[in-house]
Amino acid sequence: MTEKDQQKVVKPGTFKKGFDERRWLKGRPRVPKDAKKLMDNLFWEIMSEEVTTTTGEKVDRLRAMIRGMTSSKQSSDKQAVLDRLFGKVSQGIELAGKDGGELTINIRKASEIDGSKS
Repeated sequence: MTEKDQQKVVKPGTFKKGFDERRWLKGRPRVPKDAKKLMDNLFWEIMSEEVTTTTGEKVDRLRAMIRGMTSSKQSSDKQAVLDRLFGKVSQGIELAGKDGGELTINIRKASEIDGSKS
């Protein structure tokens, strides 16, 4: 091997062969329970702040956000509110064969298929 081959440019963030201390051998690190409690408390603290609407009414931030979503011109806001209130509409998938008949599934080894290289 030449020196150039030995000094290959390695992209930052790539794993090295063998043991790499950045790999999570025991799975993804767990989020501390305290962090979740902190985020919940912070979220509800922010959402319960009182804000003044354009009509001069004082409401908490969460109510103002939901009012804004329901009166928005964008349909995706209204869809998000409906999905959370009543759940998303299930979309059934029906599999059938030709003309609604039985569905036939053939499982073959790759070596049995024409044109494959073994």
